[in-house]
Amino acid sequence: MRVFCQDCGKSAVFDPHQFRCDCGGAWEPEESASFDKTKINSSMPGLWRYQEKFALDEIGDPFTLGAGWTPLVDMNFNGRQTYFKLEFMAPTGSFKDRGTEVEINHLRAAGIRDVVEDSSGNAGASISAYAARAGLKAAIFVPESASPAKLAQIGFFGAKLHKIPGPRSETTKAALQAVSNGAVYASHAYNPVYLLGQQSFAWEIWEQFGGEAPDAVVIPVGQGGLLMGAWLGFRRLMRAGLIQHLPRLYAAQPELLSPIKAAFSAGLAEIPELVPAGISQAEGLAIVKPVRGKRILQALRESEGGALTVTENEIKTTWQALALNGLFAEPTSATAAAALPLVYKAVGPDAKVVVALTGSGLKSPPKG
Repeated sequence: MRVFCQDCGKSAVFDPHQFRCDCGGAWEPEESASFDKTKINSSMPGLWRYQEKFALDEIGDPFTLGAGWTPLVDMNFNGRQTYFKLEFMAPTGSFKDRGTEVEINHLRAAGIRDVVEDSSGNAGASISAYAARAGLKAAIFVPESASPAKLAQIGFFGAKLHKIPGPRSETTKAALQAVSNGAVYASHAYNPVYLLGQQSFAWEIWEQFGGEAPDAVVIPVGQGGLLMGAWLGFRRLMRAGLIQHLPRLYAAQPELLSPIKAAFSAGLAEIPELVPAGISQAEGLAIVKPVRGKRILQALRESEGGALTVTENEIKTTWQALALNGLFAEPTSATAAAALPLVYKAVGPDAKVVVALTGSGLKSPPKG
């Protein structure tokens, strides 16, 4: 698989042992302008209907836990017709499985047997499950303050769990220390094959809309893997002439930690590290500086979308409103739904808006 570095322009064949470019930039899969819709194989399970699009020849007969092809449910939500993409209906209960299923298939095909990951919970659970299925050993670094349900899930899959004191950023430092000692970093933030798998999110929406793109997509963003996948996936469809425009992409974050909004509003080309103003209930978004910050900002501007923030009270009340409509998502997901009034104002009354509900409510159940 050929990859390139957006920071310095270097192109290379991806080596899982070199998780990032020598310049420090994150690898991306080389983009393609081809997308033959006649080669979508609907007989394959989940996201593997797009196996030909991934162009990973080393994965001959992929294993699956069932990631991808999640429901797109439309309903009247707060007085407005809205489409919810139920990414929480994944093997481990989060959208991370979409990228992880392709990534771990690739790592196994490359002969990798031991992996490490840092996570606030969902990515760790995803890597743990897929490593167990593939016969790999996994070590997962998590904040000791992470959701007990997520920690239990990771441990039950058999991964070695390392609980790290302090903020989310300390878990990344601990994982990188393990990488410096020779471990392979199965990072949802850096791995380009994971990012390739996330593009299937866009392709599914396109198919579910009958070969059209929605007007806007709202995504809760921490590291931004799903946002990047949506952008690259829709961009590939547009370059292939299958859609006429990109959906307007919106990144939703809590006010307590919103580095993307700060950089976007200031007109910056990169996202500086931002000190949190407090601890948000949207624990999956506790990223002070996304790895792919430059590209996230590019995606938002190119699609004529934006970065939005919501309060903790808005997250909580929207979390409850989703549940009263039969959608049990975690607070991180509710962050995107809470931003809907701002999105509606920007896109107009007749726009088709998709919201990504990224994690199950069982991950962070309400207390009491």
